[in-house]
Formats: sequence, C-alpha cells, structure tokens
Amino acid sequence: RAADAGGIEVAVAAMLAHPQVAHVQEYGCWAVACVCVGTDDAAALARMQRTADAGGIELIVAALQAHPQVAGVQQGGCMAMANVCAGFDAAGIARKQRAADAGGIEVAVAAMLAHPQVAHVQEYGCWAVACVCVGTDDAAALARMQRTADAGGIELIVAALQAHPQVAGVQQGGCMAMANVCAGFDAAGIARKQRAADAGG
Repeated sequence: RAADAGGIEVAVAAMLAHPQVAHVQEYGCWAVACVCVGTDDAAALARMQRTADAGGIELIVAALQAHPQVAGVQQGGCMAMANVCAGFDAAGIARKQRAADAGGIEVAVAAMLAHPQVAHVQEYGCWAVACVCVGTDDAAALARMQRTADAGGIELIVAALQAHPQVAGVQQGGCMAMANVCAGFDAAGIARKQRAADAGG
C-alpha cells in the first residue's frame, strides 16, 4: 500500500533533497528498507526494482559515505542496501552489481570498521555484504566477493562474530556473509577461504 501510494519515490526524493541531514538519510534508508523487505513474491521484487529505478541504490551509498560516524545512518543504510539488493533473478543480480559499482561494498565494510561495538551496524553490514556478494555463476559475482576481501571484509566479518557472540542476528548475518564471500573454486576463491580460516573464521 505504501508503494502503491508512491512511498518509495518520496522516500528517495527526501534523501536526494537533504543529503547532509543525517536524520533524513537515516529514516529515508529505513523507509526504503521496510518497504523493500521480502523476496517471496513478484510484488516485493517489483518494489526493490522501483527503488533502484528511482536512484535509491546510489542514494543509499551516498548516505553511508556522507555520514560515516552516525551509527543510525550506517545501520539503516546497510539494511536498505541488503533489502534492495535481494533477489536472484536477472534484475536482482543487476541491482547487486549496481550497488557494487556505486561503492556499496566498500561503504558497508567501512561501516563495520567504524562501529565495531554497535551490534546492529555489524549485523546489517554483514547482511549488506552477504546480499551483494551472493552467487558464483559469473565473473562479476566473483569480482564482488574479491572486492569485499580486498577491502578487509573477511576479517571484519570474523571480528563481528567474535565481538557479538550472544547476538543471534550478528551470528546469522556474519555466517551468511562469510559463506558468500568465501564462495568460488578458482584460485582467488581458495585464497579467500584460507584468509577466513587464518582470521579465525
């Protein structure tokens, strides 16, 4: 109903109009995240695509870049990225690549680095990485995994799991992120697996 009323577009427009207002960015990200949750029906996937078509992916990344020390923006932005980039159809894969092209991998990793003790930032940072890095069926997916490793993501995923052992959401997201980033059977994929093991994963 929110999407039918134009809620996706107005949330994205709010973020576009007020890039330096942290609370607008935070709640804009949360609005997008909540409207775009779910991959179990065509309508949910269509909401994700509408967000991408409105420029939402790039605005989420921009929010994360503009407000690196605001935990609420980092939390909401990572969750929004994860939700908008869900889906395994061709459009979903394109959204994952679009997020990566905008710098989404690096900002998610940076969020985790900047807020190691904020469990929700760690949780949603892990989910953002997991969603963007899923898939081993093409070179672009493998490149996204390698970019995550090159940014220090493997060690930060392990650090999140170590720092928040009693937070189930961090443990779930962290394990999924580690699995996705360490996928692949080429030499780089084998090296990522070893790197995770060396980090204590």
